[in-house]
This record gives sequence, C-alpha cells and structure tokens, in this order.
Amino acid sequence: MNIAIIGCGYVGLVSGTCLAALGHRVVAIDVDIARIENLRKGIVPIYEPGLSELIRKEVASGRLHFDTNMATAVEESATIFIAVGTPPQKDGSADYSYLFQAAEQIAANAKSPKTVVIKSTVQPGTGSKVAKAVAASAHRIEVVNNPEFLREGSAIQDFMQPDRIVFGANSQEGLATLREIYQPLIDKGYAIFSMSRESAELTKFAANAMLALRISFINELSQLALEVGADIESVRVGIGTDARIGPSFLKAGVGYGGSCFPKDVAALVFQMRSFGIEPILFNAIEPVNRRQKVTFGRRVLAAIKDIEKPEVAVWGVAFKSDTDDIREAPAFEVISVLLEGGATVRCYDPQGMDNAKKVLGTKVRWCKNVAECTQGADAIALVTDWPEFITQDWTKVAAMMRGKFVFDGRNCLASGKVSAAGLHYLAIGRPPVKPGEGKQGAMGMFAAG
Repeated sequence: MNIAIIGCGYVGLVSGTCLAALGHRVVAIDVDIARIENLRKGIVPIYEPGLSELIRKEVASGRLHFDTNMATAVEESATIFIAVGTPPQKDGSADYSYLFQAAEQIAANAKSPKTVVIKSTVQPGTGSKVAKAVAASAHRIEVVNNPEFLREGSAIQDFMQPDRIVFGANSQEGLATLREIYQPLIDKGYAIFSMSRESAELTKFAANAMLALRISFINELSQLALEVGADIESVRVGIGTDARIGPSFLKAGVGYGGSCFPKDVAALVFQMRSFGIEPILFNAIEPVNRRQKVTFGRRVLAAIKDIEKPEVAVWGVAFKSDTDDIREAPAFEVISVLLEGGATVRCYDPQGMDNAKKVLGTKVRWCKNVAECTQGADAIALVTDWPEFITQDWTKVAAMMRGKFVFDGRNCLASGKVSAAGLHYLAIGRPPVKPGEGKQGAMGMFAAG
C-alpha cells in the first residue's frame, strides 16, 4: 500500500519507518525543510536504538522516502497517517491546531477517496471533529484512530512485536483499511482489538494514566518507607509478585518525565472537568510526581548543607535511558532545587546534553564524561539509569570525589558495592547505607541490596 505519514517527529519517524519495514511504500512529510534534507542524508534528529540503521535500510530498499510536498504525497497515497505534535497548553488541554491543519490539507488535496489514520494522541471525540472538518471534500475521507504504544528506547520492538494493536474505526471500510496495513503483524498472531474511534482514543489516555498512576503510587509509598525504615524494593517485590497486581511500572524513583505521561494526565483531567466530573484520583498523579523530584533534590542539599561552596555531580539529564529526550525530565526539577540551594551543578548524559543545553545554558557545567562530572564533587545525584552509571568502578569514583554521598534516584545501584568503596548510599524509599556497612542480601531470586 502507498502510505503517507505527516510529521517526522518521534512517533512519525518510528511509525513510518516500521510501516516501510512491513513492506509498504511510505513517504514521510514534514514542513521543516532542514529536517527533511538531513533525513535524506541519513541524519536522524532523535536518538532511538536501531532507528538510524532501519531508516537507512528502508531508504535503500526504495520503500521509504522523505519530502515536504504534501499535495503530491496525498495524491499518491491511499492512506495518510497524521503524527503531528499535540503540545500541552497552560490549562491542561492539548493544542490540536497542527492536527486540524493537516486534515484540512488532506481534504484540499484529495483527488480520490482516502483514509486518514490519526496516530497522534488525541482526547476522545477528536476523531469525530476531524471527520466533520474533512466532510466537505469532494471525495470520501474515512477517519480512523490507531493509537501508538511506543516506549522510547524500545520503540522499534514495540511496533514490530506489539502487546496489542488497537483499531478505532466507526465503519467497516475504515476497519478493513487498518487490517490491510497491519496484515503482516496479524499473520504473525499479534493481538488486534477493534473498537469505536472514541474507545480507541480513550484507551490511549487510560493506558498512560494507569502507568503514571502506578509510578506515583509506588513513589508515594517510598516516602513512607523511608520514614519507617522499610525498604521499598522489598515492598515492590512483595506486591508485584501478586498476579492481580504485577511488577510493571512499580519501580520507585525520582519521578517520571517524557512527553506523554504529564501531558496526557493533564489532558484527561481537563476533559473530565469540562464534563463536570471532578477527577479526584487522576488529579493527584502529577503533584505526587513533582513532589518526588523536589524531595530528592532537597535530600541532596540536606546532606551537603555544612559544606562551603558545595558541588553536585548530576548523572543523567534525559528523562530515561536509551533516549535523548529531555521533555519533562526529572533532572530539571532536581537541578533547579540544587541551584536554588546554592550548590554548583555539573552534568553528564550520554545522549541528552545537547538538548538539555538549550534549556539550562550556562546555569550548570557540562561535562564530557562521568569522570569529569564527578571530579571533586561532594555528592552524586544519579537521575537517569544509563548502563554506564550502573557499572562504574566505585573505588575509582570514591577517589575522584571530595565528599562521600551517592544519591540513587533510580534504585539501580548495588548498595553493597557503593558502601564498600567508603561512600554513603542513599536511595528512594530505602534505608541509608553507611560506608562499609552494605551487604548484598537477597529475597529468593530477587536481589535486595
């Protein structure tokens, strides 16, 4: 099938490339001329493991092309995916202006019947509004919803080996088109769930709200665990092995970030209130998340409060590992608290620094590696769980530092190894471990220390 995908951001690039890998002929459209020129040269604007290689492969095969010509792309494609940004607004709602602009351009350039697939995350009812917006076209335009469930860092695998694929179509024609597009994955046995557009739209919001809720749930418990001397890692195993609960997204940490959870929770709260429904549960998710970030920064400041001109090494600025995405990254809140408290901050991240520099500028010192970031630091604040942070030689790290505090914002370090190097280990919802007092410990198959 000839497919056009409008928007060469994260979702558009991954989806378009993977659709080409399924055997379709895909043209990816963007209004950013420089971005399209770079993509044609093989320069990918985002870091996602395996994406650059797959783009080069599909471009070489002739199945994937990049262009700025919307009219030609619409004319030559039977199906057009819309994967444009839906940025948040101050009141919590999302800005759908790019979405409707794209839909109107499709309607204006359609010279035959088309199917529009909304890939962007949109609140329930948006698809119906888009359908009305394109109804004046001389040709029938079917509007369907196909929400994405891509995790940054494993997006290609999530597309090609999905937990499920959701089809939101209010007609048999729209459903048939989606089935044709995804037939290679249907043939492999991946689960397909067909429902109305509105149900598919709400499914996406519900999924992100549930995941954000689970993270905020375990993070709120971690604050109590720290006060009473419990270990939140033991608690999460104790509840996560209950088949009714499961372990996913129950890892305590410094808080979530990224473009999806904060925006989608806010949009869900906004829409519920617009219907007169007070979102008591959903409205608490983001405040818990923000408190987690602020509390972490304050704990670091408390440990170094008696040090003159304290310096903190912040390990990681991307919102998670295996991405350069810094949107809503916990590091920014943590760094803000540290700077307001009078600390000097050094930062290092394997992929996210170029993006973070555009936000923080010269407020912090940017370092080229872990060693430069750590040299002379009074405390380390690990904010992103990159593998190279987890596998550090802690004896060497201790020798670089002026102080002795290591704050593990992802509960990913081996406390025994950190403390054996003569360092204080302080994590999220876990009892502090003094130098030399760490031990491995175990609970069955699960490491506790």
